[in-house]
Amino acid sequence: MSTLQQHYILTPSHVREPYLFHLLTHPPESIVHLRRAPPEPTPKKSKKSAAKGNKKANSASAEEEIVQPPPTIIFCARPRSAAYLTYLLKSLGIRSTALHSRLTQRERLTSLSLFRSSVIPVLISTDVGSRGLDIEEVALVINWDIPSEPEEYTHRVGRTARKGRGGVAVSFVTERDEERVLKIEARISTWSTVHRLLVDPNRCLRRYEIVRDVATRGTSSRKAKRRVNSQTACKYG
Repeated sequence: MSTLQQHYILTPSHVREPYLFHLLTHPPESIVHLRRAPPEPTPKKSKKSAAKGNKKANSASAEEEIVQPPPTIIFCARPRSAAYLTYLLKSLGIRSTALHSRLTQRERLTSLSLFRSSVIPVLISTDVGSRGLDIEEVALVINWDIPSEPEEYTHRVGRTARKGRGGVAVSFVTERDEERVLKIEARISTWSTVHRLLVDPNRCLRRYEIVRDVATRGTSSRKAKRRVNSQTACKYG
C-alpha cells in the first residue's frame, strides 16, 4: 500500500454532489494519465442508416463536453445512495454503473463487465464490492460515505494501488462522521498518512444548484453539462 495516496475532503453532507463531480472531472494529477478510452463500437449498418447515424454521431460528439474520469470506484453505505449517484452522474454525462445487493446477479455481472472492459469508467458500489473484486487498474477510490467499521475502510481503499501500481483514495468527511473517523484513526495505522485535499469551496459550490437541479428536477443532461462546464474549474490547493 506504499503507492497509495490517501486524502479526505471536509464538506457538509448536503453539498457533496458538486465536490464529487469536480473530483471526477478534475482528478489528482498523479492519476490523470490513467484515463482510458472506451472500446470503439463496430455496428453493422446499411448505407441509409449509416448516413443517419453519422448525423447523430456528429451531434452527440458535439454535446459530449465532459472528459471521462480514470477508472473509479465510489463506495456508498446503501443501495439507494448507489442508485441515486448513478442516475446523477449519468445525467451529468459521466458514464456510470451500479453494484449493490438489490440488483440481480446478472445485472451485477453486467456492471462488472462494463467496468472491467473500460466501457464505463465509474463503478458505484456498496460494500458488496469492497472484497473479492480483482480489478487491477482502479486509479481512484472515493468514499461517499465513511464506513462504520475500520476494516471496511481498509478493504475499500485496497481496491486501488494494487501490485505496486499507484492509486488515490479520497474520503468525504461530513459533520456526521467524527466518531467513524476516530475509530478508523484508532485502529488503522495508515490513517496517519491521510492528508486533507484542499478544494476551493466558493468555486465548487457554484455548481451546487446545477447538480442538485439535475438530481431533483430532472433537468436535461445536455443543459446541465453546458452550465457546469461554463463555470471556472476548481483547483486543488
